[in-house]
Amino acid sequence: MTTNIFSIGLSGLQAAQIGIATSSENISNSTTAGYNVERPDYAESNGQNTGSGYLGNGVTTQSVERAYSQYLTTQLNNAQATNSSITASYTLAQQLSNLVGSPTSGIAASITSFFSGLQNVANSPNDSAARQTALSDAQTLADQINSAGQQYSQMRQSVNTQLSEAVTQINTYSKQIADLNTQITAASATGQPPNQLLDQRDLAVANLSKVVGVSVVQNSGGYSVFLGNGQPLVVSAQNYSLTTQPSNSNGAELSVAWAGGAGSNTTPQQLTSAALQGGTLGGLVSFVTQTLDPAEAKLGAIATSFAGQVNAQNALGLNLGGTAGIALFNVNPALVTGHATNTGNGVVTVALTNASQPSTDTFTLGYSTASGTGTYTLTDTTTNLSWTTTTAPSTITPFAPAGSGLSITSTGTMNSGDAYTIQPTGNALDSFSLATTDPAAIAATAPVLVSASVGNTGSGSVTGGTVTAGYAVPATPFTVTYNAATGTLTGFATGTTITYSTPGSTTTSSVTINPPGVTGVPYNPATGNSYTITDPTDGVTNVSFTMTGTPANNDKFTIVANPGGAQDGRNALLLSNLTSSTTLNGTATLTSAYASYVNSIGNTATLLQANSTSQQSLVSQITSQQQSVQGVNMDEEAAKLLQYQQLYQANSKVIQTAASLFQTLIGIIQ
Repeated sequence: MTTNIFSIGLSGLQAAQIGIATSSENISNSTTAGYNVERPDYAESNGQNTGSGYLGNGVTTQSVERAYSQYLTTQLNNAQATNSSITASYTLAQQLSNLVGSPTSGIAASITSFFSGLQNVANSPNDSAARQTALSDAQTLADQINSAGQQYSQMRQSVNTQLSEAVTQINTYSKQIADLNTQITAASATGQPPNQLLDQRDLAVANLSKVVGVSVVQNSGGYSVFLGNGQPLVVSAQNYSLTTQPSNSNGAELSVAWAGGAGSNTTPQQLTSAALQGGTLGGLVSFVTQTLDPAEAKLGAIATSFAGQVNAQNALGLNLGGTAGIALFNVNPALVTGHATNTGNGVVTVALTNASQPSTDTFTLGYSTASGTGTYTLTDTTTNLSWTTTTAPSTITPFAPAGSGLSITSTGTMNSGDAYTIQPTGNALDSFSLATTDPAAIAATAPVLVSASVGNTGSGSVTGGTVTAGYAVPATPFTVTYNAATGTLTGFATGTTITYSTPGSTTTSSVTINPPGVTGVPYNPATGNSYTITDPTDGVTNVSFTMTGTPANNDKFTIVANPGGAQDGRNALLLSNLTSSTTLNGTATLTSAYASYVNSIGNTATLLQANSTSQQSLVSQITSQQQSVQGVNMDEEAAKLLQYQQLYQANSKVIQTAASLFQTLIGIIQ
């Protein structure tokens, strides 16, 4: 009996010691990252049959277990992954917003200055100083656009560096988790949980979740960790690596690829943004695809449209030497990137069918022989529209599907499966430049001169005339006469088509001269009329003018080529009026489009900031919930220490009593 009491007291003493040690461990690690509070698991020892009933044999410490909630841990990891993603995107978006600056300064101010300079040229087409000032403003604009391109390149390089660092961290944590799986499996063979190793593995998963969003599956081999698309990072004791390589969409960008296990000879597989959601890595990818690339495309579209509109209008005028205007700006906007997996030697070149209205979408051109016939497929990855052809794109037969805005040619040979990413304005900022340094190249003068004859007696008057692309003007005066009896202008050659409308109206009518049926075009003195002439025989094509007032019968009006390049500034005025043109997208001027571009970046940064604040609050809330279960409560541990101390003292008294009884029994025997 004394021995039984002694054993019971000793088991209690050992239980108290384990309890004190466990609480001491909890207190010591109260600030240790990833530590989960531990608790001894006590159970009554099996009793002994004494014939008078089962007598207890004390207490057994079955295990020391972690307080752990898989649900709360998963919730926290997911919340931290989202928070890290938003924080990474917000940080970069804020940097970009600071770089682009004010919507009314920088590039916008330079565009305005350039058009204002052209207004001065229109007022004084012979003034070389005014021309030089306009050209200097053009160079300033080009420098600022190039600078913006450099800023985007620097941002892209910064993202590349952070992507590489994130991939290195992912590979480190993946290997750590796989190694811990092995260690935990071996340590668990004793039947007891290796709490310290389990804590380390959960901490590694938490750290990994901050870098990239993952899902965790627990099985007999430990943790298996997968990316968002199911691509494995860890399966039991095996870890798989990620790597970086040039992106299929832009060779200056890095993309993340799955490289397989250690020693794998497989070609790295580029991962889509769907596989890389959450964590710092997901935030970097999201910033590039949703903010950086679209913003650069928008600014590139503004630069491309600006150059396209200015060059097109300058070509419709006469320079100071009296010859047709040339392009004032150079821009090679389209960026074509062959995919890394291409096996052919095809080289794709892309031109814009309308540089004044460039697309900001991203396209993919692919070649396949899967159907038995070589098929080229152009896909707008933004709208999912697609076009196909079986004719190889070439300079003779370019692939220019309606609605795409692209004209595609290729050289070399494509193999089935080859693909190319096309960004219509991806190269605009870097390639934008001034095409001439000669101020005389500004085509200030309109090539046509429409005027009323000196001998006219009526009040009819005409504007000087404008032209559109493909125009032709007569070298000798072409005369039209007003017929008061029929209310028409006559004198046009047979076959001439004249389109006319009321000034300011979008409704037009047209007539084709076909004597004796149609010999003239109507004129309404009450409203005036605007005319556009297309004459395939007499050398007056794509010439427009407006007539107002009331001509007298037989009043004449002449159309003739402008005799020199400094006669007037009408084309320079049309150039300056491009400041209010909405050709880019039908609604916005170039400067308002730039303001919208700047504001959209600022709005993105503001939205991400709000989302970041909200997500941080959620992380704090879930952290508090998790810590209430898994964290160390110092007040509770202090109470536990007192409890275990009292347990230790009480069991010591039991042992002391057992010893005293034993001594009494020895004394009786002696």
